Amino acid sequence: MDFRQIEYFRAVVEAGSVSQAAKNLNMTQPPVSHAIAKLEAELGVRLLERTAKGVHPTQAGFYLLSKAGRLVADRDRTVETLKLMGEGAVGDLRVGVEPMVINELIADVLAEFLEQSPGARVSLTDVTPDVIIQKIRSGELDMGCIPFGPSQFAGFVADFCDWYPILGINIKLAVPRYRAREQHPDGKGWGRWILPYRLPAFAGMPDAVEQALSEDDSFEVLEVSTPQTALAFVAAGLGVAPVTDRIAGKNDSVVLLNPPRWLGPMQATLLWRRDAEFTPLMEGWLQATRIVAEHRRAIGS
Repeated sequence: MDFRQIEYFRAVVEAGSVSQAAKNLNMTQPPVSHAIAKLEAELGVRLLERTAKGVHPTQAGFYLLSKAGRLVADRDRTVETLKLMGEGAVGDLRVGVEPMVINELIADVLAEFLEQSPGARVSLTDVTPDVIIQKIRSGELDMGCIPFGPSQFAGFVADFCDWYPILGINIKLAVPRYRAREQHPDGKGWGRWILPYRLPAFAGMPDAVEQALSEDDSFEVLEVSTPQTALAFVAAGLGVAPVTDRIAGKNDSVVLLNPPRWLGPMQATLLWRRDAEFTPLMEGWLQATRIVAEHRRAIGS
């Protein structure tokens, strides 16, 4: 039984005769008669009573008619949904995002994406970059956004991922308010730096800081999981930390200073598994990311 047979059967019942149904369908009568006969043979039951006045459904025919509308409607909805999925308008997208990137970028990307694809369902997983890489590799995430550039990727990441470098996000140095007047232009003399812990998959901020301050006798490191945690420790007077304007927000206990020259912008990058299907929704997310990045560059933010 196929949908063409069902549609012909419904047309015959509605018209009251095969000949009239054929006219309504802009067809000749034989193909319609053949389709009905084939449907009855496949189901093993008579669906139509044929009389001199036309045709009307048998009990089995009435049963099929009661189900046919739903079957055709389900078919139409399925076809429409698949069409929309092909256009990237509906479906599920799973994106892993690092906490710093959420504050700086992802909210704007999500708003742009949903404006273009309001029927899509986006699942954002707020995890550290190493977990994002693991979940992309295992197929648990479709895409991920991390605060590292391609030059910082470990070899195994570059081996299985494709990526789009989004933009550089300026870094500030968060210091306790009572130390805001101190002058340490080369970064030496601040003492304790509160930094994200090292990740095997990426060469990041801890490496840059430790290399630059290797000869600073006052230098020590307190490792934390996220910049948000670091900010709380800075507010408590436990050290200084690289953060961004948006993460710092308005904190009366913290002052943001320009960082040392050697501490450049954080590179945000979107990445996905190279050998996985690149779906229309993923293409839509990439396009939304490009739009936001271009807007940020245009306004210099």
